[in-house]
Amino acid sequence: MVLTLKTLLSFAMLWHTFAFAAGGVYVFHAYRVLFWGGHNPSGIKVIRSADWQLWLSGFMIIGLGIALYGVDRYTANPKLWAKVIVITIWLISTQTIRRYAVAQMRAGYRTPMLLASSVNVACWTYGAFLGVAKPLGFGAVSFTMLMAGFDVTIALCLIVTIMLENRRLHMAASLNTPDHDNK
Repeated sequence: MVLTLKTLLSFAMLWHTFAFAAGGVYVFHAYRVLFWGGHNPSGIKVIRSADWQLWLSGFMIIGLGIALYGVDRYTANPKLWAKVIVITIWLISTQTIRRYAVAQMRAGYRTPMLLASSVNVACWTYGAFLGVAKPLGFGAVSFTMLMAGFDVTIALCLIVTIMLENRRLHMAASLNTPDHDNK
């Protein structure tokens, strides 16, 4: 029974990794498009499919982890709760992009998209880190330290976004092209 659960957990983790990789490629492509153009509409379907695949495989990983290790032990892991918070913020940033930032960008206001995209990329990046940081689980690192790492990741993504946006604006100004999207 334990071997079967561990095998299922391994397949769920592989599924989760593939979904992350497929979605991640398009998330970073969409982020890049903000500064250099080249939008690929097919990427939207891939990202949305990857979102669903990540949710399903993630719940499967949690369920199998609880079945293998018990509720108390599995939920005592600070890394699990850090991941839950990162995923919750990822969901909020994704919905902000879909329901608010896209419309604002179409109206010429880039700031909401830049901010939400920075947070979204930070969630993907730090979520990947937490996924592979197995040695940091079960109290090896405190919840506070794990969340401090997430804060640093968000700050770095915001800094990179500001630098790339400033570069985009500088290049548009140097080419003497009107840029109506710099609000």
